[in-house]
Amino acid sequence: MRILFLTDSLSLPRKYDGGEVNYEDTYIYKLRKKYPEMQIVDVAIGGAKITDLLGQCFYYKQFKPDLVFIQCGIVDCAPRSFSLIEKIVIDKLRLRSISKLFEKKLRKIRKCTYTSKENFLNSLLQIRNSFENIPFFSLGILKIADEYEKLIPGIKLNAKDYNDILRNNSYFIDNDNFPLDGIISDFHHLNEKGHHLIFQKLQKIINNQIDIYKESNESI
Repeated sequence: MRILFLTDSLSLPRKYDGGEVNYEDTYIYKLRKKYPEMQIVDVAIGGAKITDLLGQCFYYKQFKPDLVFIQCGIVDCAPRSFSLIEKIVIDKLRLRSISKLFEKKLRKIRKCTYTSKENFLNSLLQIRNSFENIPFFSLGILKIADEYEKLIPGIKLNAKDYNDILRNNSYFIDNDNFPLDGIISDFHHLNEKGHHLIFQKLQKIINNQIDIYKESNESI
């Protein structure tokens, strides 16, 4: 069986205040260790929007996976002061030091996102259609802490809306009640415990898919 993961930075190792997630701590490594007979590919892009992952499907559909998992959304849905195009212009004109002075106020007023809900849906459907007739799962955006909402007002509602898009267009893995002690202090990346919890969720799904895969092959 071949399994493809399309993810942002949440599947990757990282250092953080108070600790570090080594490769051996990641849910990808744990799955590879648990299922050594399987081919597990992780297309992980730090800071990826769903459109970035869509751009990789042209290549990785030739991997011909039996299962596909996607984990993204927090980069897409987070309220921003400026659109992505505006940010590029600001950086190009070296106005970052000036724009920082207004970011907090503008974020509350403008509520821009890097990916609109319409574009998020369209991109998700294109990814799903790239792997037609293949079980397509999505990992929901992690629970939004109250402290995160205070830091970035509106992120709770946005996360719910984007999770609903995932929920309605894939086999959805709910993380609305994800324990906050599994998330590091930036409020959206996994620590060692968080990776293990995701691993446990994925293990149950993969075991179930293995049974379905065996049954379908036996019936041929």
